[in-house]
Amino acid sequence: MLAKIYGSRCSLRVTALGVALLFGLAGAGSSQAQVAGPNGQLTAAQVIDLQKRFQDATVACDAATIAKLMADDAVFVHGNALVQSKAEFVAAATARRFRIFKFEITDPTVVFFDGGAIVSGIEDIVLGARAAGEQAQKVQMRVSAVWVARPDGWQLILNQSTPVQPLAGPAAATANAPSH
Repeated sequence: MLAKIYGSRCSLRVTALGVALLFGLAGAGSSQAQVAGPNGQLTAAQVIDLQKRFQDATVACDAATIAKLMADDAVFVHGNALVQSKAEFVAAATARRFRIFKFEITDPTVVFFDGGAIVSGIEDIVLGARAAGEQAQKVQMRVSAVWVARPDGWQLILNQSTPVQPLAGPAAATANAPSH
C-alpha cells in the first residue's frame, strides 16, 4: 500500500551510475567540483539547495515552484516503478491525495558532469495518515536527481527513487553470506 500511495505523488530519482552510462557522461568530478552553466558557477551546496527547494515545494504542494524547478522534458521514476512526465508529476503533487510532512535527503553526494550535476543519497519521508485513526508512515528511499543547466536556469530533468528495505528471511541470509 505504501508504494501505491508514494507512487501517486512525490519524488523520483535515477541512479548516478545509470545516468552516467545512459548519457555517456564522462569526466564526472568530486562533490567539490564546480560546473559552468548559463547561470555561472554552482557549488555542491548550491545544487543541494536546489534539491531542497524542490522537496520543500513538493511538501507545500507549490505547483508554480515545482514547475519552475523541473525541465519540461523531465522524467520521474517512482519507487514503485511508476513513470511520470512533468505535467503528471505536478498534477499529482498538487492534488493533495495525501500529505507529506517530511521530505529531505540525508548525506547527499553531488557528482558533476559537463552542464549538470547528480545529487544522490537517502531520502527520509513522512507521509500523513489518509484516514482517521491511521498512523503517519515513514519511508526511506535511495534517490538520485539529475539537474541540468538550461537557458532559464538549473532544472531537474530526471529523478528515480528506490525503496530502502532490508532483506528478510532466508533470502537475507543468502544475500549477506560471504562468498567462498
